[in-house]
Amino acid sequence: MSPRKSYRALSLAAGFVLCLRAFPAVAAECTPGSKASPSELITACNVAIEQAASAPRDQSAALVIRADAQARTTGGMSQALKDLDRAIALDGKNARAYRLRGDLMREAGGDAGKATADLSMAISLDPNDAEAYELRGVVYTEQRRLDRALADYDQAIRLKPEYAQAYADRGVAFYLRGDNEKAVQDYNEAIRLDPDRPRTFTNRAAAYKKLGQMDKALADDDEAIRRDPKVPEYYDNRGLTYAAMKEYDKAIADYDQAIKLQPKPNFLTNRGDSYQFKGELGSALNDYDAALRLDPNFALTYNNRAVLFRKMGERAKALADYEAALRLDPGNDNAASGRRVMIAEIRKFGAEPPRPLNAPTEHSGPSFACATAVREVEKVICADPQLSVLDLGISESYARLLKSSRGRSAAELRGTQRDFIAERNARFGKPGYDLRLAMQRRLDALRDAAH
Repeated sequence: MSPRKSYRALSLAAGFVLCLRAFPAVAAECTPGSKASPSELITACNVAIEQAASAPRDQSAALVIRADAQARTTGGMSQALKDLDRAIALDGKNARAYRLRGDLMREAGGDAGKATADLSMAISLDPNDAEAYELRGVVYTEQRRLDRALADYDQAIRLKPEYAQAYADRGVAFYLRGDNEKAVQDYNEAIRLDPDRPRTFTNRAAAYKKLGQMDKALADDDEAIRRDPKVPEYYDNRGLTYAAMKEYDKAIADYDQAIKLQPKPNFLTNRGDSYQFKGELGSALNDYDAALRLDPNFALTYNNRAVLFRKMGERAKALADYEAALRLDPGNDNAASGRRVMIAEIRKFGAEPPRPLNAPTEHSGPSFACATAVREVEKVICADPQLSVLDLGISESYARLLKSSRGRSAAELRGTQRDFIAERNARFGKPGYDLRLAMQRRLDALRDAAH
């Protein structure tokens, strides 16, 4: 659930037109709403800025237009902000310069306080600027200052009753505050005013999900994907809907597509959760590990991996993950509760699982029976929890892929699995053979084939 992807107002107020009387041809190009490409607009504004050297207000106006164009080019954000600094220095009453600078600073991940100050200055200079109120509401939403955000969205809508974006972003604030019925009402209005925004559909789906209206949530997820099938978040969101409906295979298929489009730690964590709910613990652990390789500071993954370790009886690891989650997110109540439970269990039962590491259990251990293992490589796998989980993940992925294969592809799959096991058995213990790396590569190959 998020506000719109980019909050920057790419068009200035319709009534603003730069007019340089001595050079009308150039001025006609360096104007807001121009159909020219950013590079063409930058070139036109370069000329206008130079020619307006003796007219600070006109030069300031041209700098704002060039800044907007710069911000739409790769790597142009820094130059855009410099243009806006200069525009404000030339004309301290240029409300649009403050509005755009505030929004660009927020978009670039800059100081939220400075962004708010700029947007507040834009509002003081032009109290009827609905976009400035709306953009300041976005900053407040990101800071979770939701009452202030809602007040700004309300004012934006009063000034501009047909402002679809303000309704959509106010819906996000209501959602974050837990007012899901109000969120849905705002999304409904946003879609009525502008039905071509797929993000509004996916956000409404999240609100429907909170209300337990899964059919409506799924319909909105489908619509968002239909309108823009290249956005990975839409597949991830539909995966969450399927997971809430306990349709984990469909959820995993959607997470697969999201990860294919853009590997992100939250996508991997969500897929790991569905694997965990299915009881495929090896695959779940591999997804959590992959998520933390992408972002070692992703608190949710530590929390959810801790749940998995607890199921496996690995109490010390579970406790370590809960503590890592709390260091990164001190307000995580689930992690705090889990940590208390782990401390109590360790005091009562000890840190290690109440079983030998080579004993099979329902939820952990490799895919084969350790009690009857004869080969040295199998005994090593049984004695190492991480290798056991890798072996289990390979077995789960192979079985899942084989189930969906037919004819020649199934025969080839069986052959590659036999070859992997034969090579593992033959090369284990010999110089240059890394068992853990070989198993990880086999698991990766199986999962790639499934996607």
